[in-house]
Amino acid sequence: RPPRSTLFPYTTLFRSENGKTSFMQAAKLAMMNGGLISLKKAEEDDAICQLSENPVPETDFVRHCTQRRKYPILLKVEFNNAVKENNSHSLRHGAKKANIEKNQNPRIIPYDFNRVVLEPEDGVPDSDYINASYVDSLVQPKAYIVTQGPTESTMPDFWRMAWQEKASCIVMVTRTFDFIRVMCVQYWPAAKNREEVYGGVGITVESEEQLANFMIRTIRLSKDGEERKVIQFHYTEWPCHSNPFSNALLEFRRRVRQVMNLHPETQDGPVIVHCNDGAGRSGVYIAIDANIELCEEDGVFDVFGYLKKSRGLRRGLVETQEQYKFIYDTLEEYCRGIDSRFPVSDLANKIKEKTQKDKKIKKNAYATEYALICNQTPRFTIGDCAAGHRADNRDKNRNVLIVPPDNFRPYITSFQGNNCTDYINAVFVDGYTHPREYIVTEWPVVSTCSDLWSLVYDHDCSAVVVLCNPPPGVANSYPSFWPENQKSKKYGQVFTVEYVSHNHYPNIRSWIFKINKKIVSLTELMAGVKAPSKTCQLFQLMCWPQGYKVPTSTNALVELMNMVERWRQRTDYGPVVVVSQDGISRCGVYCAANACIEQVIQHGEVDVFQAVKTVRRHRPQLVENLTEYKYCYDLVLHYVLHYLHKEQTNPALTC
Repeated sequence: RPPRSTLFPYTTLFRSENGKTSFMQAAKLAMMNGGLISLKKAEEDDAICQLSENPVPETDFVRHCTQRRKYPILLKVEFNNAVKENNSHSLRHGAKKANIEKNQNPRIIPYDFNRVVLEPEDGVPDSDYINASYVDSLVQPKAYIVTQGPTESTMPDFWRMAWQEKASCIVMVTRTFDFIRVMCVQYWPAAKNREEVYGGVGITVESEEQLANFMIRTIRLSKDGEERKVIQFHYTEWPCHSNPFSNALLEFRRRVRQVMNLHPETQDGPVIVHCNDGAGRSGVYIAIDANIELCEEDGVFDVFGYLKKSRGLRRGLVETQEQYKFIYDTLEEYCRGIDSRFPVSDLANKIKEKTQKDKKIKKNAYATEYALICNQTPRFTIGDCAAGHRADNRDKNRNVLIVPPDNFRPYITSFQGNNCTDYINAVFVDGYTHPREYIVTEWPVVSTCSDLWSLVYDHDCSAVVVLCNPPPGVANSYPSFWPENQKSKKYGQVFTVEYVSHNHYPNIRSWIFKINKKIVSLTELMAGVKAPSKTCQLFQLMCWPQGYKVPTSTNALVELMNMVERWRQRTDYGPVVVVSQDGISRCGVYCAANACIEQVIQHGEVDVFQAVKTVRRHRPQLVENLTEYKYCYDLVLHYVLHYLHKEQTNPALTC
């Protein structure tokens, strides 16, 4: 067999002197991609392996990621080489008969040399064992303790470990329940300010803060008269068989780091990181965290090197190639990101700065930010949006190019007859504090008016916000879908919308309706299913004429937002349905500006850039142009100047 270096007759790797891929190198990469050179040979070739061996400077990292997107075989080779198991490490303690039942996943058990050894309990054999491993970062030894999610039997051990290791921070990257399976028991008390004792440690939840993708809990630990505080960061929107959104995970990581950097000297232990079994998702989180830390210290990333190193410290960290790709994607987003968050007190000055053109690139900051958002917006395939393209649903779309992805669309569940489907052209959009806070949809066509009321009923929507007022004479194209006179109106076989009351101002009209549902399913009738009436308020903005990119009264739109919020506080805080003529224009502005206002109220800071990225996750066309993007800033500024810290008056009456 020829030596490895002669398998591919090139030693200059895949870059020419200027750092770009030459024609010959590109041809060889294409051959590997096409399978003309086997994966096994590629994995064994020194020239290919050296592509991953050295850390990548931050300035080269975007190009490094682009190369792996162009030639996915490189990513595959990298991942396969990084996760080769080291069979020389002993697993004796985790495999002991007494400890086997303490492991969630029999494949994921700690190596003996770096397992966390608990202080033994008197008279309890093997009480020093917990399925947890010390894992280094790229800068600091034993930076993390990676562990499995506690079970009923190991919950006391988890809190014994948190106390013993002087932890100040717990990072939880799993739901407690996912895919009809318990992933991890709720190991903290359900009620606030009520102590429960586990493993001799008193545990009290002092406070909880909810954000759209994660919860932050302040937990008090007490033992032998000593008290400590631990902050638990719980990422709630990371299902076990998919990846989260990069910008949300980066914000989560930023919050964790804030706490880590401020911990008391008496609690300088490792960060405890867990998912369900302490493997895939935990590995993804620490790989992203460790690489960003290395970049901040030394200006380089070492994705391959860190995975190889961490796999030598715990089995299963980063389980799939898809997770490995997500690490690259998230670090690339970090690289290309901008520091877009600032205190609310700086808002007026920031807006002035953003209007000034950069003389070099001949663009202002608004244009640069919006171009970056467009570049980082996810793209969906026809397969991702299969339901909207089905023959029986095609006529329910105003535009076949604007169809919701199946993973993020609300399903209609009320039975309305044998020809009904679960489809409506609508999409969930996250708010600042709640996931799926808004449902964005288009003005219904004649055949889908009943579907819109089914949506409102089935998802317990508290409000419907209509951001347009189609001109008279287009009734066939834009049929009225609510009773405007003081009567009730039937929509389809099932729903009757009953007028309760109304309030009309110069620029805002509102109605309160009761939605009555008639049971027509034989199965439900036989089962005695009852359909209670539900109440919702519909708000219509009257000062945003057709063809206008922004409304004629910013004050009216901000007041409309406040009216909706006050109504939701009185009701059950269900989702808000946001309607525009095409389900794109205007809706993104409403959702993004609302999220920013919530951020101003909660944290005294503004981040329009991230808010717009968030609303575009599920419907990429939202905030469809630069004018709408700039208007989001104007809306937030108007709120800050006229509403923040002021008595809630009702300017809509005079606007």
